[in-house]
Amino acid sequence: MARGLFVGLTTVDIFNVVDRHPLPDQKIKAHHQAVCAGGPAANAAVAYAAFGNEADLVTGLGDHPTGALALEDLQKHGVTVHDYSNDPETLPVLSSIIIDSSNGSRCVVYRNPQGLTLSPDQRYNDLLEDCPVILLDGFYLEQAITVARKAQGRSLTVLDGGSWKEGLEDLLPFIDYAICSADFRAPGCSSDEDLLGFLEDVGVKGAAISHGAEPIIYRTEGTQGCLSAPQVDAVDTLGAGDILHGTFCHHILTNPFPKSLERAALSASHSCLSYGTRKWISHYNDQDYANEIR
Repeated sequence: MARGLFVGLTTVDIFNVVDRHPLPDQKIKAHHQAVCAGGPAANAAVAYAAFGNEADLVTGLGDHPTGALALEDLQKHGVTVHDYSNDPETLPVLSSIIIDSSNGSRCVVYRNPQGLTLSPDQRYNDLLEDCPVILLDGFYLEQAITVARKAQGRSLTVLDGGSWKEGLEDLLPFIDYAICSADFRAPGCSSDEDLLGFLEDVGVKGAAISHGAEPIIYRTEGTQGCLSAPQVDAVDTLGAGDILHGTFCHHILTNPFPKSLERAALSASHSCLSYGTRKWISHYNDQDYANEIR
């Protein structure tokens, strides 16, 4: 069991699973509903904790009653939340998700989280003690840079590269591994090759680009390769990328970069077999699956 620190966004996700997406001005009934914490860093922290690790999450939730729903879910799944909200009375980011059960497609409505800030805090030194891995999702960039700088020589740093955000160029020099989505494009990069080269040039030791069900492309120590994503009959892909990042943080502590990606991709694929971002965890009760993924 190892400690991990996750710095970034937490949302309150409201799931509705329906037979089909509604038409304009139409009311339809959901046959499954759930409310839980979401967001890249929060979901990754839950995934990391699912392996029996200690997960600390630095984020902003505040005192609004809806934030308590996310806090309860995170604590239930073994995540210790450090709420450094700069404006405790502000409504947390809400995300309303409608999933079409006939084909797994989804619609997501949310408030733009850009510009959110955390209060200045000097307790990061305590959080970095005996903490071998840190994930940063690019939100709360000032704090992310502070943590990544303090972690140099002490912890592995992982970037969840969901999309390019202004200021990331100041964070990247402190990043060891970057796991990016196909939507992540640094300035001047128009292809996967451009992006992998860019990340290598700024000192990232290992970089990967995920393409959903398509192969993951990676480069590390001058070697480039690709990993086929396990093929499953997906019913819901929401949060699969976050689960990829969280399980990668677990595996990179004991495995080479390509093997860590391979095992993380297996968890991410299996998470698509059920609705929401939590049910996949129960798969670890299946000993065959547990042995395969661990």
